[in-house]
Amino acid sequence: MINLYVFRHGQSIYQCLRVISGLHEFGLSALGKYQTYNLASRTDVDFEIAYISDTKRTIETFEMLKLAGKMPSEENCIFTPLIREKCQGDFIMQEFKAFPDDPNKRNFTPKNGESWEDVQVRVSKTFDFLVRRYLYLQKEAKQDDDELVKALFQQSEHIESKKNNIILVTHYGFIKEIVQYLKKADQLQLEQPYFAQNATLFTLQLFLKENESWQAKIISLNSYTRQYRPFMD
Repeated sequence: MINLYVFRHGQSIYQCLRVISGLHEFGLSALGKYQTYNLASRTDVDFEIAYISDTKRTIETFEMLKLAGKMPSEENCIFTPLIREKCQGDFIMQEFKAFPDDPNKRNFTPKNGESWEDVQVRVSKTFDFLVRRYLYLQKEAKQDDDELVKALFQQSEHIESKKNNIILVTHYGFIKEIVQYLKKADQLQLEQPYFAQNATLFTLQLFLKENESWQAKIISLNSYTRQYRPFMD
């Protein structure tokens, strides 16, 4: 079984500015760092393996989780572009309101960017990797795997896990597509849309069925502490 903890990064500076982020950014706001540390300090999970999106806001989130003593040893922490946020292409560095996003147009692709379907392809590759590596215990990539998946197999070759407590440090859009992917596969039954808030945990269990297929079970949505504004009643 895999205990999969999907963590959305804390509030970023570009979120405060209402600006679309790319790879070139300022990282987390002070509140974002506090959100992350506060939740981590209240979490009693022993994370054994971490996969972190290689953007500044997720790397700083990882650093705050590490400061709280919640990250595994360095050799079990792997940074990967496979779990990045949806690339908004030429809309990066523009205000949120400039993006003509229609949630019903899943194939809309901004120039030099990705569609939601493109992100779901990355989600599918990520889950395929996790299931093969930690449920089926395969340590080698297939010849037809893409280069990012091959890199994950290579980087994870040395990892031995007792509980398979795995954390993904990622983004709203990637988590949104995890939910879409699992719903499409009849793995999740959610009546309402799921919105991953800043510095929250989305927790799943992945396990093998008798026919050697796998199944996902939702454990929690938006586990968080109430530190979403600097001052609260």
